[in-house]
Amino acid sequence: MPSRRRTYWFWVWTVLGTVHKHRREDPKAFCEVWKNLVIVNGSTEREALRKAKAIGRSQAGDARGSLRLDGKPATCRFLGIADMGLIHDKLGDGAEIIWQLQRCTLRNAKALAADETVLLSRAKKERGYVA
Repeated sequence: MPSRRRTYWFWVWTVLGTVHKHRREDPKAFCEVWKNLVIVNGSTEREALRKAKAIGRSQAGDARGSLRLDGKPATCRFLGIADMGLIHDKLGDGAEIIWQLQRCTLRNAKALAADETVLLSRAKKERGYVA
């Protein structure tokens, strides 16, 4: 019976930048930055990173010439990986994917929670963009 390698789920922030085509090599060019949180499966961190980079590269391009930034032709470039980590829970409802820790006053901590109507409105608007 062949041995099965154990695999793990990792969360990874990919970074992409949309820039005007005519300024794509200009380091001072205005850029819209997209950080996308993706999950990848791998038996090692190196394999997960390789997969995440492939995903990021696959998201780059100019949408067959139709991508625009401020009405001008643009291109989206894969800029790299911002961060990555291991998902410790099994995937499913309530699974903790990523966590952040900070220290502050209770008042400031309570202010971190967003208003429910704002969250629902934003999510509904985003869902409207899905074809």
